[in-house]
Amino acid sequence: MKKMLLAAAVMTGLAGTAGHAALAHDAPPPPPPGEGCGGHGPHHGHLLSLQGITLTSAQHKKLAALMHGDHPDFRADMQQEHAMRTQLRTLLTTPGAVDQASLTSVEQQLDALHQKRAAQRLQFEVKIHDILTPDQLAQIKDRQDKIDALHEQLHALMAPPAPPQK
Repeated sequence: MKKMLLAAAVMTGLAGTAGHAALAHDAPPPPPPGEGCGGHGPHHGHLLSLQGITLTSAQHKKLAALMHGDHPDFRADMQQEHAMRTQLRTLLTTPGAVDQASLTSVEQQLDALHQKRAAQRLQFEVKIHDILTPDQLAQIKDRQDKIDALHEQLHALMAPPAPPQK
């Protein structure tokens, strides 16, 4: 019970800190269309969180230009992914033996689409990196290291107790 209360307190503290950072006047612009929290897969959103980082006017302008610049057509990718998932569902719901070759082909196409989008997101992160100073990058790393350490502590607290030894 104590572990659960402590875990709740830690998470409340993290949420409060993130909330205050999000309200800062120097918060970064929103992510480009098709990115951020609405993405699919294990690594959606930005790897370089700019929360709490003070940006210069020139950096704000560069980020705004980057955010509002040309981006790949994620809507077309989403439609293509939907069509592939429909193909997979059709293959899996058709009576009789499953056409393994077709199943593998569609799965490979879907994987290639996901890899393409991941590469595009990573290139976008590189462009953000190039706008930041070494000190700002160090601040981002320090903040993320602290968050990671808190997550590790939380997981350790919430781990089931070891069974008693006989």
